[in-house]
Order: sequence, then C-alpha cells, then structure tokens
Amino acid sequence: MLNPLESALLPGDPHEGFSDDELLRLSRLQRRTDAGLAPWASWETENSSFGRTLRAWAGYPSWLPLCATSDHGVHWESRCWPNEIESPYALFLTWNGKKARLMRERHGKQALHVPHPWLAYRKKHFPEPDPARRGTVVFFTHSNATTTPVFESLDAYMQSLCDLPARFHPVVICLSFHDVLKGMHRTLRRYGFPIVTAGTTNAQCFVDRFYGIARRFRHACSPTIGSHSFYLAEAGVAFFLHGPAPTYVIKGSRAVRDGEQDLRDYGDEDDIERFMALRRLFAEPLDAVSDAQREAVGRYLGQDADTDAGRLRSALWQSFSRNLPRVGGLYLDNAGRLLRRVVPVPGK
Repeated sequence: MLNPLESALLPGDPHEGFSDDELLRLSRLQRRTDAGLAPWASWETENSSFGRTLRAWAGYPSWLPLCATSDHGVHWESRCWPNEIESPYALFLTWNGKKARLMRERHGKQALHVPHPWLAYRKKHFPEPDPARRGTVVFFTHSNATTTPVFESLDAYMQSLCDLPARFHPVVICLSFHDVLKGMHRTLRRYGFPIVTAGTTNAQCFVDRFYGIARRFRHACSPTIGSHSFYLAEAGVAFFLHGPAPTYVIKGSRAVRDGEQDLRDYGDEDDIERFMALRRLFAEPLDAVSDAQREAVGRYLGQDADTDAGRLRSALWQSFSRNLPRVGGLYLDNAGRLLRRVVPVPGK
C-alpha cells in the first residue's frame, strides 16, 4: 500500500508505467511554488529536493534562501567545478570529505562536510522498501544539456533486459526528465517496457517521487554508476550494473572538453581507482545489498561527515546575514518575474 506522500505524487503503479501525457506532466513544473517558497540563491543547493531536505534536517526556514552552493548529485570524483569555485557564497556543502578539504585548502571556501540531505529524509519518510516489492527498475542512462550517451546498439541493450532471468521481471524503464522532454520515451515505447519518471529535479517533491518508485522494486540496474546507484543501495534496493556502458559525448560544456568523455577531466588517479572498485562491487546482481556495498556508498553519501544539524543551521544563518544585500536582490528578481506573468504587456 502506498504511503500518503506517494499516493499524492505518483500517477499510478510504477509496474504499469505512466502514459506519455503523465511523463510530460511530471517532467515540467506545474506551478512556481513547486520549486519551493524561497528564491534560489544557487541551483545546486535547491535542485533535486536538496533545498527542501537540507532545510528539514538543519531546521532552517523554508521561506529563506540558502546562501551557499553544494554538490549537485553524488559523485565518485572530487573535482572542484568552476560553478562551485566562482560562487559568490563562501559557504560550500559537500558529502565528499576529500572535496571539502580541497575546497578549503585550494579555493578558500568555508567547506562543510555534511551528510547527504536525503539520508535523514529517507529514513523518516521511506524507512523500508515495500514488503510487496517486485521486479527491476532500470535507470536508463540519461543525457543533459551538454552530455549525450551513445549506445553501441540500443536494440541489443533492450534485448538484454528482456533476457534477464525470471526473478528480475517485470522490468520497468525509469527516464530522466531531460530525456522525456527530448522524446526518448517515444523511441523506447517500441520495446514494450513500461516507462516511468521521477520527473523534473526542479520540483521540491522529486525526492518523494524517486523513493516512491524505487521502493516498489526488489532490484534496480543501469549500465553506469550514478547518483541513483548510491541512493538505491542506501535505501536497501539491490542495485547492479547491467550492459555495456554507453559512450558519453560532450558538447558545449565550459567545464570539460568537447568530445568523448575522459574520466581524467572529473577526478584524479585515486578517484578513478575507487570508481573502478565501485564498478567491480556492483558488477554482479545480488538479491540484497551487501555489507561491502553499504559501506562503500555510505562514504560517498557522507555518513561519516563531521557536521551535525546544529552546526549547519548556524552556518546557514551566518551566510544569510553576510549576504543580506544579495538576498534582497533575489526577492526583487522573484517579484519582477511574478509581475511580468500577471501584468499584461501593452500591445501584446
């Protein structure tokens, strides 16, 4: 039985899939308030429900902006990215201990090593997988504005999902909102799998949609390690790598070179070595998350972080106070956008 959060947010049983109209609806914000009450001081701290879950954990008001920047997912690498280094906010939040040290030592940021904000939220609202869970949800390798995955043979990959042993069925495809908006769901319909999405990451309820889908399945797979891999294993969903990883083609990024993705653009040799160890750890399908897998994902999710909720709350208030002129500008920008929506423009 679905809990109240799920029943309010999911259009149906994920095992049955969602219609094209439902996929598109979930992939767009329906109302401005779906992104939260406060103006976004940085997209990194708000996107993927981070703003909502950070505020809930730290006890910080929902109507005030978070004057900080942060990691934007869960990453195996420790690279400090241009948007993070160039942020006007000194406060930086990361669940990667190595990255916290690098941001302090190399870039002079007030970098706090914090637990991933989804951890406390998941334990409170989605403490256990569904007792009646079944089948496998496939997190289809996703694109974004500058990165496109290229499969050697999409037909062969989809056939390999059909050929999974009976205990992994039914198989359901989960698409990123980026790929729904690009029409990938229409391309995949011909393979006959039900298709779902957790929707736009700009929505505050993205975290609920993600766990609302994931907890209904006994297994999850993907050809790549991504944020989903860490979230799934931590939540008790047995994740495994399946199928050859696609080639990622980069175009138009200011942070990495155009062309085929090179891991050296993302992390150092130590990062890459640990990434390969992760791939080996999840290479074979298991029927339950192993202790070694839980320990590995826990490190990347900041379960060993040295910042508690009180310290984070104090740092957020201090940063808010230091940035009051900027905060005022954020509210004025929001008010201007709202007025442009409701006040008709002469001659139009």
